[in-house]
Amino acid sequence: MQTFVDTFIRTIRLALALAAAIPSALAADATIGGVSIKLPPPAGFCELADTDPSDKHMLTVLTDIVGKSGNKLLSLAVDCRQLTDWRAHTRSVLDDYLQYQVPIAQMDNTNPEPVKKTCAALRAQGDKLVADQAPDINSRIESALAKVKINETSFIGVLGEDATACYGGLIQKLRTEAGTDKTQLTLLAATIVKNKSIFAYRSAIYVNSDTVTQTLTKFKTDIAALLAAN
Repeated sequence: MQTFVDTFIRTIRLALALAAAIPSALAADATIGGVSIKLPPPAGFCELADTDPSDKHMLTVLTDIVGKSGNKLLSLAVDCRQLTDWRAHTRSVLDDYLQYQVPIAQMDNTNPEPVKKTCAALRAQGDKLVADQAPDINSRIESALAKVKINETSFIGVLGEDATACYGGLIQKLRTEAGTDKTQLTLLAATIVKNKSIFAYRSAIYVNSDTVTQTLTKFKTDIAALLAAN
């Protein structure tokens, strides 16, 4: 049986490979197993228009890639300023975006795994990936950055947990389609909305250890808005 962390890692590795170059998006509302769920974008983020031919093409490709990980892409929102520049062809790569996904096998399930149990599983399985067991997040990030190579991913562990969501993180070094290199931070939130398991992924360029704290703070606001909208 595919574990939660397996899904997490596989989805990131497949989706980011494309989304780091040129991501796409779906509508901000979704129906999962007959249940309507609102997916509000973060403040300052915009959706790509599927009426645009290039956007629609990328939407089709990205949906297929995410599907191969066992998830369904529900929506993706991008920093509005980056999106404007990208559409004007003055920017070749989009760096800051938020995805919502649902495990395909769980779409009709009305009894999702509790957040506490999910987080415990991610911690237990994640410990096997964080081999050096660094005592704090900064040490874990430094260790990951020292070891990870271009187009590789390193799990940096569980970053937070509350009654509504479990948060984990990955560091990935990427060579983009524009031929440039970047270090990408991707945070995951596993949450439950209307008795449906939802995965949210928020990505940003990694600058330093403050990037994790700042992005996690914003991400928790995103999840709170998601829950409040439903």
